[in-house]
Amino acid sequence: MRIFNAVIIIVLTSSIVAADAYTIYGTLKYPNNTAVQYEEILIECEPHAYDCAKFSGESTMSDFGGGYRLELAYDEGDDGIELILSVKGETFKHKISIHNASQSEGDYYSNLNLTLNQDPPVSPLSAGFVCGTLFFILVFANVAVKTGRRLMTPEGRQRFQGRSPMPVTTCKICNGTVRRHLLVRHLIVDHGIPPEDAGALAGLQFSDERPDD
Repeated sequence: MRIFNAVIIIVLTSSIVAADAYTIYGTLKYPNNTAVQYEEILIECEPHAYDCAKFSGESTMSDFGGGYRLELAYDEGDDGIELILSVKGETFKHKISIHNASQSEGDYYSNLNLTLNQDPPVSPLSAGFVCGTLFFILVFANVAVKTGRRLMTPEGRQRFQGRSPMPVTTCKICNGTVRRHLLVRHLIVDHGIPPEDAGALAGLQFSDERPDD
């Protein structure tokens, strides 16, 4: 009985040791060549593909650079089995082939780079940067338009140069436009009004033009 048990153990051990590893490895990327980070890569099978069932559900996860390694237990009868690798709703087919794989210390390695059809998601940081940039562009455009409108008038050009424009008023006698500080002189020189009366008329006009508090 002990001899029989020893034989069973030897057979089981030798079968375990005889099993090789078949590793699928590569890089997972988006169409713009950026890495697909930390996404699950899952093995699925076609309906009724019973020879594939032993690998169904095996999975791995891509790293920061998009690299991945999917190690499978390989037996001689597994050659030619077609696997389906599922990532983010997209699928990629791979047929196990030791003839097309490299071998090292009895294990097989097959390179399979995967490129998704979908575009990469927009990160919150990128969205915030875009929104911030658009905000500053709109603010700059608004300031530029207002400045351009001000420069189209003499008063605006004077303010832009740091000089306060001289206020003007309208002469009640001739309806001419006169600078306010020259109104008294205008009344005396151009209309012959005595200085005292000219001063009183200008004072009354300035009082009427003063904005209400």
